[in-house]
Amino acid sequence: MRLLSLELKNFRSYGEKNAGKKIIFRNGINLIVGENNVGKSNLLRALEFLEKKTTLDSTDCYSGDTEEKEVSLELNVKLTGRDLQEFIEVVTERRTYANSRQLEKLTNSFGEVHFLFSSKGNHQIRIGSLFILKNHAKLTTDFATSKQYDIPWKQVLESYFSVPDSSIFTVVRNEAENNSKSEDIRIVFQENIMEYLSNLLNQKLKIFSEVRQRPSGRNEKVLESYDGGLVADVLANLKMGNRQQRRSFELIKSEFNKLFPNLQMEVTKATPETPPRIVIEKIPIEYEVSVDRVGAGIGEMIILLTHLIATREMIFGLDMPELHFHPHAQRLLLEILRERSQDNQILVVTHSPILLDPKEIEKIIVIREQKGQTTFTQLDEGYLSTEEKTRVERHLNTYNREFFFSRATLAVEGPTELGAMPIFAKALGKNFDTFGVSIIEAGGKHFDIFLKLFRGLKFPFLIMSDKDALMNIEESIEINKRKVRTSPVFYNLAKIGLLRRKHRMLIHKIEDQVVTIKKGSHGKGKKEAYDAKLFSELRDSAKEYGIVVLSSNFEGVLENSGYGKLIRDAEALSWSKVTRGRFVAQEIVEQKGEIPEEIANAINIITTKTTQG
Repeated sequence: MRLLSLELKNFRSYGEKNAGKKIIFRNGINLIVGENNVGKSNLLRALEFLEKKTTLDSTDCYSGDTEEKEVSLELNVKLTGRDLQEFIEVVTERRTYANSRQLEKLTNSFGEVHFLFSSKGNHQIRIGSLFILKNHAKLTTDFATSKQYDIPWKQVLESYFSVPDSSIFTVVRNEAENNSKSEDIRIVFQENIMEYLSNLLNQKLKIFSEVRQRPSGRNEKVLESYDGGLVADVLANLKMGNRQQRRSFELIKSEFNKLFPNLQMEVTKATPETPPRIVIEKIPIEYEVSVDRVGAGIGEMIILLTHLIATREMIFGLDMPELHFHPHAQRLLLEILRERSQDNQILVVTHSPILLDPKEIEKIIVIREQKGQTTFTQLDEGYLSTEEKTRVERHLNTYNREFFFSRATLAVEGPTELGAMPIFAKALGKNFDTFGVSIIEAGGKHFDIFLKLFRGLKFPFLIMSDKDALMNIEESIEINKRKVRTSPVFYNLAKIGLLRRKHRMLIHKIEDQVVTIKKGSHGKGKKEAYDAKLFSELRDSAKEYGIVVLSSNFEGVLENSGYGKLIRDAEALSWSKVTRGRFVAQEIVEQKGEIPEEIANAINIITTKTTQG
């Protein structure tokens, strides 16, 4: 079984605005990211609700109004492999198929299942256009009609096999139309199909809670314990089980030792009076302690490893698995998740940029809160080309991935800005951390990949660019079937299909206003650039795309504001431009110097975006 999509309406923080919007799940690892308290864990709670079929209370309804508001959840899953094969046997009453082609058609018809829940109606399951309640199916959701006309499923199936190239749902409709009271027709199965599919979802979908118990046991014959309370029993049963189970136990121990090289895990043998215990040996000193005496991260990892390794063909939901792990352990955890995702579908709620794999950018679900409701965004499959995906992998280092957890992002050209801008923002009472602003280094000439990500994920953003990137002639774009020279800013916009026609026409119009100038005030050589008289017009054009262009480069703006000596002191202090930026900004703030207006303006713009919802 694999999750395909989930729709939520009025479930906890997911209000009316989410009606009809599908969260898409893909094979492998699906990451659910965003800042605190925006509804990430509620997504897992929705799946858990559908799995366990619990009763709604006021806390499960958006704004707590269970009387007036309808809470609805719809989960689409795909049956594959043994799950699908067994289900086909159940619905066809294990009959012999006429040929493999018919079996393949039947498999395609029953591959996708929709689990539906509404607080105003019954829990229902739909396969294609058939709504199922217990051992009955209808073409509508109305099961309350007093007068029903029953057709045995066996009769539908015989018609399906006897008509070449027919659809199973078309056959059902034909059977209904042949009956004078077609709106009351009901298909009758021999088995309780609803119960069968509900149990299958319960078996395959497992959610790890955010808060887990210490791994322990009570001498019970179990092979799962997602809250950790019986994990010692699970491990003991694996250790004493069949060959495959014993192999899983040894693999759990091996993976544990990779994560914690100085530790070794073992489980003691149970007796009728004493349950099994998990013990941890500190290898260098050959000293053994109970798992109760070690860090919370070790106990949590044992719970995760036990289930990820010992079971296959499952759907796992993990809530903050990195909670107690340092960066090195988080990277090892990611390797384990990647490996286990070959056999399982995994959903991970996380705050860790380390777990955010840029290779899987289309599997990231970004959760935000807007005007009191949870919203979500994710990239459509194929949104990025193969070349763009390669660039994303190259540029999304761990620091730059932070923007996935922000409310808005400021993309700057170089490392000096990375060091200086947060200090300037704090001095202006616009602390980036308070406002949830991430600052990333995008480069002035190749920011297009970040701009495409921001727009695809609907992130509020601002790009702060140097003057050279707007004015220097370094690239060409096609206008009216010929190459026209232009600057990196407009080239980047054209590269991702954002440059509007009016700005293409502007670039075409001013092509003859390119001049030759010296490279820098003291530099040798020459370069081509737009005439300086065009700067104001071109800067206004760039602003329409969320790009603020400085009157010089960042250091030039500071120097023109009278801070040239500080810049030279910073150069003597360190080779690191980030360190230089911090030094200059700290000195300006401590000396109560004035922050350049255009830098302050950029800070005001990006922090305002975080409050616009």
